[in-house]
Order: sequence, then structure tokens, then C-alpha cells
Amino acid sequence: VSNLGGEGRVRGRDTGNGGYDRKEGGGTIGSYTLKVLPILIIMMVYSWWPGSGTAFSLPSIHLSSPEIYQGDLALIKIELKEGERPRAWWMDQELYLVQNDTKTRWFGFLGVDLKAKPGQYPLLVKVLPGPWENRMHVKVVEKDRGVRRLTLPKEMVELDEPTLERVRKETEVMKEVLDAPPTPPAWRGPFCKPVNGEVIGPFGKASIINGMPRAPHSGVDLRAEEGTPVLAMNNGKVVLVADQFFSGRCVVIDHGGAIESMYFHLEKVMVQEGAVVAKGQVIGLVGATGRAEGPHLHLGVRVNGARVDPLDLLNISEQME
Repeated sequence: VSNLGGEGRVRGRDTGNGGYDRKEGGGTIGSYTLKVLPILIIMMVYSWWPGSGTAFSLPSIHLSSPEIYQGDLALIKIELKEGERPRAWWMDQELYLVQNDTKTRWFGFLGVDLKAKPGQYPLLVKVLPGPWENRMHVKVVEKDRGVRRLTLPKEMVELDEPTLERVRKETEVMKEVLDAPPTPPAWRGPFCKPVNGEVIGPFGKASIINGMPRAPHSGVDLRAEEGTPVLAMNNGKVVLVADQFFSGRCVVIDHGGAIESMYFHLEKVMVQEGAVVAKGQVIGLVGATGRAEGPHLHLGVRVNGARVDPLDLLNISEQME
């Protein structure tokens, strides 16, 4: 078994006397058996080892990293023999796994929220029909992502009561969409970048707007000229098309398996709510609608409800190639 930061042990029955029971003079386990036993154990381990060519090869678990920074992800890869199916749990949630074409390799993501508490979190992997399982720990590490300072028109920051009421309703709509029960994974293979522009608003930075502390930046801003086509990051279903005070014209795509992507400040939306889209499909055009200083794409991603860096998802998912 290959696992980073994991635990592996062979379990057996303990007789309670610190070893195997045996009788004096013609005991249950004689000297010949004691000599042969290590050879038998070696043969059994070899017969279970991945690549041994037998039906009893052990699963192989790989993590892209044994530790994850706040707001980042790790890729889990599980290699099995045909007919086996893995299940995995982390941070009190089941992970959604997608298999490759040969149905012997499975992939999934461990997402850490921007404000997750640092520490060790257990990762449990089971293989069905069983009874094999493995428990390891993945470390969540604190990360200082810095501060961004913005100056915006006063009316976009100090909101009147009608505007506040609008924002409350729009926030509730977005929360309801993002908190909806997960659907089966529709995504396949690496995720793609919606536009090729450089980063002008990094993910996770604490926000100071007009001198006042605000919520951290939970997405990434990508530079792009107005009218630039915006591509869907992966296969999925459009679960929200809206025009909101902060986000402007926006689209949310559910990729299944508890992964969602958000595209804000669009000049034009080119898909309808409920539409099924393919990876790389044009879903809209870059704009500056909502609270935006100029044309750009704000891209957000949620994995199992965690706010994560979209660029980290792009980089990590390339390891599925």
C-alpha cells in the first residue's frame, strides 16, 4: 500500500501471552513449523502485493500531498482491481470519486476551506465488497494570503436599506444553490481555465474596501477584455443564472460530486438555467457588471462546500492525466 502520511499494519489475533500458544515437548507449533512460518508469511504478502498478478492484490492509495494549506486541495488516487469500488470519508463528509476508463483507478479531491481550522484530520478509505480499509491523517496548514485594498464608489459600499434588502435576498439565493444536495459526478478529467488572463485579484486575500475590513476574496479575478468568451471548467449543469448587485450577471455550474464553479461580472450570459454544458463550452462573455472596477472574470469554486482556490484545482487536476 502506498500512502503519504498514512498508517499501515497487519492485524492478527493476540493470544494474550505475548505470542503464539505452544506446548512443551510435541507442542502445537513445532520447530519445523517455526522455521517454515516466515516463508509462508512472505509468500502470502507477495501474493497480496499490487502487481503480483493474483486476485488478492491490495489497493494502492496515493495523495498528492500529506498536508494541505487553507483554501487549497489535494488529489486522492486509488488503484484497485476490476470489480472493486472505493469509498472515502474526510472532514466528516464522504468524498466523491470518479473512475478512469479501465475502471481500476479512481480520483477525488480533498478541499480545505479558506478558514478551516489547522490540524490533523483522519482520512478513511474502504474498498467494497470489503473488508479492506485504511485510515491515515492529512494535515491542514495555516496560510497567510495577504491583504488587498480597494477603493470603490461610496454607493457600492455603504448600501441604503432597499439595496441591503436586495443583497440579503440574492445572498440567500446563492446560498441555497451552493448548499443543494450533491449530484452524481459529471466532471471528467482535468478542469480547464475559463479565460487565459493573468491574475489581478488573488484568491483568499483579506479585503480592505474604502478603509473598512470586509470578507476575504473567495475567488480569483482574471484579467480579460470585455467580450472575451468564458468557458465552462468541466462538464456540468447550469444551476443558476442571475443578475446580482455584487456579482453582476453570473452563472453557477454544478459539476456533480459536490464541485461547483461560479462565473461573475459577465457582460452576456449564453446559457440557460437547467442547461447541461460540456467542458470548454462558451457560457458567457467577460464584462464589468455588478460591483467591478473594470472588465474581468471573477471565478469561484466550491469542493464539498469548501471555498478553494480555483487555480489550485486547475493545477491539481492535471495530475489525473
